[in-house]
Formats: sequence, C-alpha cells, structure tokens
Amino acid sequence: MSAADTVELTVIVASHNRREMLRRCLESLAAQTADPASFEVIVADDGSEDGTAAMAEAFEAPYALLVLPLPKRSHAASQNSALEHARAPRVLLLDDDMIASPGLVAAHVAAHAKDPTCIGVGMVEQQLVDANDWYAHAHAHAWNAHYEEFDHRPAHWTDCYGANLSMPRETFVAVGGVDLAVPTGKDLDLGFRLAKAGCTPTYLPDAHGVHDDQKRGKKMLADAARQGKMHLELCRRHPEKTANQLDWSARSGPRELQLRRLLIALRVSPRLLARLGPLVPGGRDRELLWYSVVRRYAFWRGVREDASRREWSRIVRGEGDV
Repeated sequence: MSAADTVELTVIVASHNRREMLRRCLESLAAQTADPASFEVIVADDGSEDGTAAMAEAFEAPYALLVLPLPKRSHAASQNSALEHARAPRVLLLDDDMIASPGLVAAHVAAHAKDPTCIGVGMVEQQLVDANDWYAHAHAHAWNAHYEEFDHRPAHWTDCYGANLSMPRETFVAVGGVDLAVPTGKDLDLGFRLAKAGCTPTYLPDAHGVHDDQKRGKKMLADAARQGKMHLELCRRHPEKTANQLDWSARSGPRELQLRRLLIALRVSPRLLARLGPLVPGGRDRELLWYSVVRRYAFWRGVREDASRREWSRIVRGEGDV
C-alpha cells in the first residue's frame, strides 16, 4: 500500500500575507487526534510578500505538508491550484485564520466514511475581537447562536461556509472547483453546485474550529454589502434560487421593511445605525435584534447598489426570478 492510499483527507489552506495566522492554523492541525498519516495539508500561498511560504516550508509538521508558492491571483485560484495536488478522496477547505480543535479532522473523516456524498459543514466559532466594537461583538454572538439552529433543522447549502467545509474530491473536481467569478460568497456558490450534483450538507458539531480574524465592525458591514451583491449575482446565474437568496421580507416585520425602504432611499450609512447599538435598551436579546436589523440593511443596500430598477422592483414585490 502506498503512502497516498493511507491519506483519507486533504486539508487545503489558502493564504496571503497572514504568516502568523497561518502558523497558528498549522500548529492546531499538528495537535489533531487523528493519525497524522491519515491526512495531508496543502498550503496554497497566494503571492504573499511577508515570508508566508518560507515559514510554511520550514514548519515541522507531523503530517504530510506541501507548500505551493503561487503568483498573486485570488483565494479561489489558490484553492483550485491546491485541489490539483490533492491525493485524498475527500477535501477540507480550512481558512488560515481558523484554529482547529483537536477532533476537527477526525470528525470530517468519520462523516465521509458514514456518507461518502456528504458536504461536511464544520462548526465555526467566532472569537470576540480584542476591541470595544459593539457591532463586531454582536456579530460574534449572533454568528455563534446560528449553530444552535441545527438542533432543530438540517443543514442546507446556504450553510456551507468555506472556512471549515469538506466534500468528496471527485465531485469537487466535477463541478469545476471554486468559481473564480464569485469572489465574495464563493463558498455558498460551491455549496449550491455540490448539492445540485447530489451531495448532502451535513452539520458536524465535533468538527469544531475557532475563527479568530479580529475583523472590526466597519469591515463586517462592508462584507455584508458585498454579500448582498453576491446573492444578486447568484440569483442571476441560478434564478430558481431567488426565493431563498433574495427574500425581501425574510425574518423582517412590516416596521423593519418600512424603515429599510426609507433608509435605502435616503442612502443612510449602515455604520451610522451600528453606532446606535450600545444605546439599545433591553439586554442581549434586544441587542441581537438591532444587530440583525443593521446587518440586513447593509445586505440589502448592497443588493440595491447593483440591482437594476426592474430587478429591484421584482425583488421588493416578491415576484420571483430577478
């Protein structure tokens, strides 16, 4: 039996100028309960200029570690380059700012042994930022509460966050890898294509990792707007998904919808609304409620910026395809 035959999981970590975050990620993978011979790690360095590739090449890993120094293209392109070198029958996409808990690899391997067609949706626990940033803290609380929903419902393709996501390599290749044309939300696009190809999203609570990127609220709100733009683009590509990707009234009451219409018309900055967060009375529940209002507003403001007048009208009226 060759060494390649014993590798059950290929972990792909794409990185750009995040040397120390990547080191932390590699160290967490070195502390796995899984046999180091059962998985390999491919670091795809997307044109870093901070010594990322040199650090990874010098890292003394107990597992097989391949470092690919690549020219600067994109995160998605780097992941696809790594996919070409993957030896295992299943692949795990892991972000470089993730800290893998000791059982993460073993949980992904066990899930695929049970169901070879599964998409392993690993738990991503958001670490609080080390700053007095109301929106960033509220985001972490809301993000972590999201995973409690899986106690009452199955995972869907819309839950396929690429920070900790595994899939069959053969299907990953068959659907064309990561789409280079969807820079924001490419993980959800991948989840949709994998599910359409017959894979089943499966939540894996034991595949736990901590996401610690220290991102601040300003950047998070910009991300929410970009996600809105991305959802619009996905619906243009896959019109049948408009209903659950661009549901104007989802989780929103009539007062919020009226407020959102007014704020979008006035082009009010989401950052201004976020500044009101610390003033909201009523404890954690009311805090999370206002956070959700602000985040949804940032999302829909992004949609409005890219949508044509006709598309926007159909979305707000709930008329289906954009």
